[in-house]
Amino acid sequence: MFSLLSYGEVLVDFLPTSINDPSYIPLAGGAPANVAVAYAKLGGTAYFAGGISEDNFGNMLMQELENEGVNTTFVKRIADANTALVLVSLDPCGERTFNFYRHNTADMKYGISQVDKIDWQNMAFFHFCSNTLTSQPIYSDTHYAIINAKKNNVLISFDVNLRQQLWQDLSVMIYRVEACIEESDIVKLSKDEAEYLAKIKQVDVDVYVQYLLLLGAKLIVITDGSNGIQVTCTLFSTMLDVPKISPVDTTGAGDSFIAGFLFSLAQSVESHEDIKTVYEAIEQRELVDAAVLFGAKCGAFTCQKKGAFTALPHLVDL
Repeated sequence: MFSLLSYGEVLVDFLPTSINDPSYIPLAGGAPANVAVAYAKLGGTAYFAGGISEDNFGNMLMQELENEGVNTTFVKRIADANTALVLVSLDPCGERTFNFYRHNTADMKYGISQVDKIDWQNMAFFHFCSNTLTSQPIYSDTHYAIINAKKNNVLISFDVNLRQQLWQDLSVMIYRVEACIEESDIVKLSKDEAEYLAKIKQVDVDVYVQYLLLLGAKLIVITDGSNGIQVTCTLFSTMLDVPKISPVDTTGAGDSFIAGFLFSLAQSVESHEDIKTVYEAIEQRELVDAAVLFGAKCGAFTCQKKGAFTALPHLVDL
């Protein structure tokens, strides 16, 4: 099975016990970590690369990753930093708002020296999000990791996953995001994120998507909650429906989707003798459509349970 390396933050999500209950439950989360766990729970080989504190929360996160089958060889334990925390609020539809507690936390202290220890020869996918672009040092480290992955012919997957409140300077956000898109193969955006970035450029979303393809992205995937998923590349464009559900908690749904999408692509290469690489797979409309539909099932399943790691599906669940 093709291996995935997910790079970035693992943190503690404090989720409300219920909409009307002010008490909170600490649960393992963080978008890149969710993707690694989701990929592993589906049956893939997943690695996580990031900084994890040696505090009690860090010990919990390390244990949770390993319990879910994620390889932590490339994790760096950080002695002099706390674990990042997120207070999550849910509305009656299960949609979230966030309050981040992330100042010089362990996830921000994973640098070039750690990236140099990664064995790229075993990787098919390198996945990351924008939370490691929010300050100059971690942006430089992330970009260094992307370039090293590309040098080793690893497919780059970028879930933009914007959290504006984490940015020290919003004026540099679009530059850093687009610099990473320029190096990425698969780019996932929510419709809100696509509209936000397009508005900064003063163009509509369709024009902005074409601009991202010109930058170098091979495949643009735009999700829109319970609405259809738009997929665009230079060879084709399609819109696919998603399962209709009553969500309990949308935490981790996008991460579950992209993990399922990448897992399905990997399986398609293994099951088609004429497809040799994942790069070839993303040029085949029927394989991309199948991957989107599988990812959508993963995301829908995740929305029906509370939490991130705990809500991600095993293959048998689908």
